[in-house]
Amino acid sequence: MIHENKGLTDHIRSVAGRLAGVGYSALAIDLLSGHGGTETFADPAEATAALGSLPPADAVADLKSGVDELARRVPGRRLAAVGFCMGGTMVWRLLAAGEPRLAAAVPFYGPTPDDPDFSGSRDVAVLGIYAENDQRVNATEPVARAALEAAGMVFELVTEPGAGHAFFNDTGERYNAAAAADAWRRLREWFARHLD
Repeated sequence: MIHENKGLTDHIRSVAGRLAGVGYSALAIDLLSGHGGTETFADPAEATAALGSLPPADAVADLKSGVDELARRVPGRRLAAVGFCMGGTMVWRLLAAGEPRLAAAVPFYGPTPDDPDFSGSRDVAVLGIYAENDQRVNATEPVARAALEAAGMVFELVTEPGAGHAFFNDTGERYNAAAAADAWRRLREWFARHLD
């Protein structure tokens, strides 16, 4: 689980708990661990600023360490990465870094990095989730599609109708219950197909 640009929040912990509740081992990574953790920032804007200054290569290295830990906890099981907003972008970056231990990836409304090469992750099945009213992120969807096709990956890109950015976060003002329920159903079906 990779959090939004506010750091590791109770919302992300709750999503990890939901995954655990349906039978998956879930590890919610705090990309601010090197700065003392999200909880050391009294002002959420400071956490967002710290995340914005984090070099992408360092974040990817932390995520790979998270994959190491998850693989240690559940040896022999298929692994996946799920991320929201900035975390969705980090899922795309993890795929571009060629993380061969993943079987599935689900980036939620995360902008795709410029000119990604996913060929090192071609065995990962990707479910990209977008929101209809999220033009900034949706503008990067063709880049994701082209890179996924070029790598010959199994993928599905879904746009939730009537939803805006961060629609899955039930603690935020843009929460969309119908879109969140549909995305959760799709994630579970994707995992059932590619992890179980």
